[in-house]
Amino acid sequence: MYKTAWTARGKMANSDKAVIKALVDKNKMAARIFVTGEVHEDYIGEAAVKLLININDTLYENGASQEPLFIETRSNTIRMTRFDPEVVWKCFDPDTLVSLVTFEISRLHIIMDPWAMDHFDFYESMIAAIKEEKGDYWLPTVFKGSDINIYYNAVYLSALLLFGKPGYMDVPIAEHFAYPPNANFLGNTEWNILNEAQRVEVEKLRKEYEKIQGLTNPELKFIIDLYKEN
Repeated sequence: MYKTAWTARGKMANSDKAVIKALVDKNKMAARIFVTGEVHEDYIGEAAVKLLININDTLYENGASQEPLFIETRSNTIRMTRFDPEVVWKCFDPDTLVSLVTFEISRLHIIMDPWAMDHFDFYESMIAAIKEEKGDYWLPTVFKGSDINIYYNAVYLSALLLFGKPGYMDVPIAEHFAYPPNANFLGNTEWNILNEAQRVEVEKLRKEYEKIQGLTNPELKFIIDLYKEN
């Protein structure tokens, strides 16, 4: 059965593929958006932002699409309204993809082999790499007195690591990690391993709710309870 990528949005058009191929050759900085479908404006720079937004006018004027492919968000990111990584990544050669992925690895401060992605989704491959390095039951540590943003990041990442479910608080994964403080959280966090009783409960929850795409209340409660005493 086909598995939808975590970062997938909308349905891509043939004209989108032509834009992607041309843009990768023209501007590697702007092409960084093709790894995850959303990037912070500071990450690609003003010139690349303008280039992406202006492409919408070109698509419209040529009759290719009346709907924009690239939009600016209130969080100062550029988002692709239509993004399927399996389609996008096949628009350019593997060496180019590896080069773009390498920049993402550096931005997120993670250990990951860009040639060894097992999924047609960067963030799903990232989580798999973290679990391969750390193990299956390691989670970010939250120290007493930490601010609410630290708790939010810890819960978001824990939902990914324990249950493979993005979208905590209805925030898409590409939007979450495009925000610089959330990206920096990965590189600065300390890690803690679950005890035996907690591991047993994780396996029980995984078995019971693995077929439900979104994060369930029991899964979320389990994660929240891990941090509530801090």
